Amino acid sequence: MWWLEAVGNGFRYQASPLPICLFRVILALAIAWKFGYEHRRGGWRFFRPDSYVYYRYRVEHPRFPVGPAGYRVLYVAKLLAAAALLAGVAPRLAALVLAGWFLFELRYDRKFHTAYLGLCALFLAASPALADALTYRTVADALAGSPLAAVRAEAARDTEDAFAQVLLVLLTAQMYLSSAYRKLRSRQFMTGAALRAFTASLHAERHAQRFRDTWYPPLVVRHLIDVPDRVADRRWRPAAVGTVVLEAALPVALLVPAAFPVAAVLGAVMHAAFTAVLPVRLVPFSLATVGSYLLFIDPATAASWPIIG
Repeated sequence: MWWLEAVGNGFRYQASPLPICLFRVILALAIAWKFGYEHRRGGWRFFRPDSYVYYRYRVEHPRFPVGPAGYRVLYVAKLLAAAALLAGVAPRLAALVLAGWFLFELRYDRKFHTAYLGLCALFLAASPALADALTYRTVADALAGSPLAAVRAEAARDTEDAFAQVLLVLLTAQMYLSSAYRKLRSRQFMTGAALRAFTASLHAERHAQRFRDTWYPPLVVRHLIDVPDRVADRRWRPAAVGTVVLEAALPVALLVPAAFPVAAVLGAVMHAAFTAVLPVRLVPFSLATVGSYLLFIDPATAASWPIIG
């Protein structure tokens, strides 16, 4: 496997920079989605002196004083960094700024998908090839000539540093494995009770939500929510078991070239199902995670990918 060869050679591996740059674009789009929906939900005002978020932050982190003005400086910096990462302008610096923002965000809003995005940004910053493909220069070259020719020329370039790509592969693999392990140890999840309680509570509170994060079709409501708890648990159980099986198998299957296409499709379907349970919040996580599948492919073969060749 290519990543074993890269590790054995001290992370020196002659390959195309296209996969890591493509993931940079996907991650930037995922982060932009996250920032967009949070801004619409009042993110700019989270640290007002009279807000609960600011009160909780001051109580929990008195040694890290960040006031309303400091928060808004960080807020503007994160937006600029997301745009810079997407355009490929000083992408390593932009990735570090985003990693710093997510570390700060975790201090007042702890979510696993936020930690994943932050670690992706941090590990991307370790790649010296982030500006080698799919940047604003690519767009300029494509406008002046052929878009396919511009991307093909970038895909044919070489980079020798695979450290960041290996880190990102390991990050996604351990995320899946640790998630499967945690779910497997949870009787409430494995019996389907967790999924039943989660979806039922979101559906029951749908009219009280200022912003609708979820919408369940009538068929789902009739068969999985508006039924006795014992029946709902039984109907949710196959989804719970299937999730654990897929999360445990995906890291291995994605690393096997022959199994990669099937694994990628199954992973995308699984994340589509996750997103159907909580559409708005999980879109960035699902987009970034499925996008990371590209990093499991041998980067030396990127120049011959069907979309390029």
